[in-house]
Amino acid sequence: MHKKLLSFLLCFVIWVGFTEASFEDISIPAEADTSINDDKQKLAELQAKLNAIKGNINTLEQNKNDINSATQTLLEEKKLLEQELLLISDQINTISAMIAEYDTILEKIADEKGQKEKDLDAQLDEFGTLLVELYINGDDSKFDIFLQSDSYSSYVSYVEYMEQIIKSSDSMINDINDTIDGIAQREEEYEDASKKLVEKEDELDESKKTLETKNKELDDKIGEFGEKIEFSEKEKEQMKIEEQEILDEINKLQQQIKDKVSATYNGQFSWPFASNVSYYISSRFGSRSNPFNGSLEHHNGLDIVCAKGTAIRAVDAGVVTYSGNRGAFGNVVFIEHGGGLTTIYAHCDSLLVSAGTRVLKDQVIARVGRTGNVTGVHLHFAVSKNGVYVNPENYLPTYFTQGN
Repeated sequence: MHKKLLSFLLCFVIWVGFTEASFEDISIPAEADTSINDDKQKLAELQAKLNAIKGNINTLEQNKNDINSATQTLLEEKKLLEQELLLISDQINTISAMIAEYDTILEKIADEKGQKEKDLDAQLDEFGTLLVELYINGDDSKFDIFLQSDSYSSYVSYVEYMEQIIKSSDSMINDINDTIDGIAQREEEYEDASKKLVEKEDELDESKKTLETKNKELDDKIGEFGEKIEFSEKEKEQMKIEEQEILDEINKLQQQIKDKVSATYNGQFSWPFASNVSYYISSRFGSRSNPFNGSLEHHNGLDIVCAKGTAIRAVDAGVVTYSGNRGAFGNVVFIEHGGGLTTIYAHCDSLLVSAGTRVLKDQVIARVGRTGNVTGVHLHFAVSKNGVYVNPENYLPTYFTQGN
C-alpha cells in the first residue's frame, strides 16, 4: 500500500513539473461556433435593428411624401404667382403704351395751342393796327372819307364796313381765346390722366418687384425641398443596403439555427480539444487505484491532462441537459446526443453553455479547470450509453487516444 502511494506521489510530482514546463506557453484556441441560444439572441438583435431600419425608411418615405406635397403646393402657388406677374407685366406694358400715346397727344395739343396763340397774336396785331389807325385819324378821318366818297350812301357803307371789320375781329379774337382755353383744358386733362397712369405704373412696378421677390423665395424653397428629397433618397438607398445586409445575415443565422437543430449524432465523436492542443491521458476507463487513498476502483471515464483554461469542445451536436456544479465532478456539462448517448465533461474551470442549449459539434462549451475531487488540472471525459458508463475510447478518434 505504501509503495502504491509513493508511486502515485512520485507520478504526481513528475506530472506537476511536466505541466509547469510544457503548458506554460500553450495558447488557448478560439471558441468555435456559437450556441443556438446565442444565435437566437443575435437573430433577435438583428431583427430589432432591421425593424428600426424599416421604421427609418418608412419615416424617410413619409418625409419625402410630405416634402413632395409641400413642393406641389409651392409649385401651384408659384404658378398662380407667375400668372399674376404676367398680368401685372401686361398692365404695365398697356399703361406704358397709354402714357406714350398721351405724350404724343400732349405734343399735338401743345402744337395746336401754339398755333392758336400765333393766330391770336396775328389777329391782335391786325386789330391793334386798325384801332391805332382809327384812334390817330379820329373824326378827321371820317370827314376825309366822306369828302372822298362819291355819295353819302357810299360813305355810310364804308363806315359800316369798318365797324363790321372791328366787330368781326373782336369776335374772332374771342373765338381764338375760347379755343386756346379749350386746348389748355384738354392739355390739363391729359396731363392729369398721364400723371395718374405714371402713378399706377409705379404701383404696378412695386407690386411686380414684391411678386418677383416672392417668386425667388419660392424657387429657393422648392430647390431646398429638392435637396432634402435627394438627401432622403441617398439615406434611403444606404438604409436599403444595410437592410439587405441584415436580411442576408438573418437568413444565414436562420439557416445556421436550422442546421444546428437538425444536427444529430452520426456515430463518430470528435476529439474534445483543438488538434493543436498539447495533452496526455493520465487515467483511462476501467480499474485503477484511487489517487486519494490507493484503493482499487472503477474509473468511468478518460482523464485528459492539459493546460488550465484550454477550450473544451462538444464531441458531437446535441442538447445540454445539465450545466453546473455536481459534487465530485465539480463544474460539469452533460450533453445528450441522441441514440441513448450522453457525454460528460467534468472538473471544468468555467462553463460556457447552459441547460437546454443545443450545441454544435466542436462548439466550445467550457474550459479546463480543477474543480471537484481532483489532484490536478485535467478534463474528465465520460460517455454514458442508455444510462450506463461505457469506454469513451470506443467513440473517440483512435489517433488521439493511442500512444497516450
